[in-house]
Amino acid sequence: MVHFVFLLWGVVVIALHVHANIKTPLVGCIPRVHPMAGTLPTCFAVDFNCHAIGISGRKDEVLLEWGKIERNKVVKLRILHCPTFEMPTTLQDFHLLQEFRVYNSTIGDWSEDAAITNTHHPSLTTLSVVRTNMNAGVLPLGLQALDFPSSLFEIYFCETNLQEIPDDIDSKWHIGSSVYLENGRLRSVPPALIRLQLYYLVLAGNPISEVPPELFESTSMLYLLLGRTNISSLPRTIPFPTQSPPYVDITNTAISFFWSWIDPFVESVLVFGSPMILASGSTYCSDLEKIMDGVSDAFSAPSEADFSLLLMDPSTQNWNFLRLAVDCSPPPYSTAFPLGGWGKMYSLE
Repeated sequence: MVHFVFLLWGVVVIALHVHANIKTPLVGCIPRVHPMAGTLPTCFAVDFNCHAIGISGRKDEVLLEWGKIERNKVVKLRILHCPTFEMPTTLQDFHLLQEFRVYNSTIGDWSEDAAITNTHHPSLTTLSVVRTNMNAGVLPLGLQALDFPSSLFEIYFCETNLQEIPDDIDSKWHIGSSVYLENGRLRSVPPALIRLQLYYLVLAGNPISEVPPELFESTSMLYLLLGRTNISSLPRTIPFPTQSPPYVDITNTAISFFWSWIDPFVESVLVFGSPMILASGSTYCSDLEKIMDGVSDAFSAPSEADFSLLLMDPSTQNWNFLRLAVDCSPPPYSTAFPLGGWGKMYSLE
């Protein structure tokens, strides 16, 4: 009987020890791999959902929750619904991180000592900050490391309060990247973005009223999205026009005319057979529709000597070319970034 009691007590002690060493993984550990005694749960992806956990995202709360997982095994990290998120330095323990997302949150603090870096995140390829606010609308220092991840070429900001980009960001982010700064608060095109020679630049939905000519001198840019901005014209002259023009999106803008420098650009449609200009909802497309419907016989903009000979010719014999050069059909989505899909994927319901 005595031996049985000691045996039973031993089982209880072991059970308590095992229970104490198995920490409950935070909400959204995908897939949840149950650990052996004394080890932490392993997650391929972590949905760090402050709303589901019941926290605001303060640094001490994040440290506590991140202490419940094997951080150096996480490949995808998503910060969701955090009203006051403060980034801890333990972000630098996520050495296998490839994808990092922040959604529907407010970044209260993200300092340089918690930065994403090539030293700590050598495999990071994609950064997305969506429906998120930052202190004073300024890019956090944690996204400005000199040791920026060498494989991070896809940077997405959509529906944020971002209103300025540091002048030296071209010394940190990489030439040839794709950068979305959609539905933000930029009032001008940051010169540093031009120097980055971006492959894909989205400035749609910002209160930008003027476009610098240097944007059309880049030899590397393939897509330039300026839709839903406050621009009413493109630059009058381009001193050094590129020989490889980008596809230009001016949807839902007040642009009603084009200057002559654009003619060599649009002539390329005769070679490639696809429109170089997307202009649905623009004043130009509204005018063009009236012309082709027989309601008007000219564009609304007062004629200028240096107007485009190709795009400002309303004659019927030019209509086929205009249909090829300028796409006036409605876009399939309201934003370039898949905002609707993210809304469904990360819904609070």
